[in-house]
Amino acid sequence: MEVYREILPESYLLILADDIPASVDDEDALDRALRRASRSGKSSVWVDCSHLHHLPPDAAELLGYYYQRLAKHGMSLVLCHLNAEVRAELEVLSATPLPIVETLLDAEKYCHQELQNRRLSA
Repeated sequence: MEVYREILPESYLLILADDIPASVDDEDALDRALRRASRSGKSSVWVDCSHLHHLPPDAAELLGYYYQRLAKHGMSLVLCHLNAEVRAELEVLSATPLPIVETLLDAEKYCHQELQNRRLSA
């Protein structure tokens, strides 16, 4: 899997894409990208799956781990643009229910709402 990063004003965007052929270095690409995102100082991480047609099994576990880790630090992680196959694979492979929205605009709205909810709870 290829992982592209984009730093936005209030969030960290990761774009996941299938890669052919897979290289050995790609196995850790998602972990490295999520680790960087978690240390970015941004309040949210958006994971765009529009170029992903298959979810590697370890990716679902990794996304769940970082979702929980980021939440502990007051950050949001949200997935968007999942096709039906990737969504089904995620539901089967992930022990943690992850927030999924349709578009990046929806991701922004979701994360703003989560931030508001955290502020009201504090």
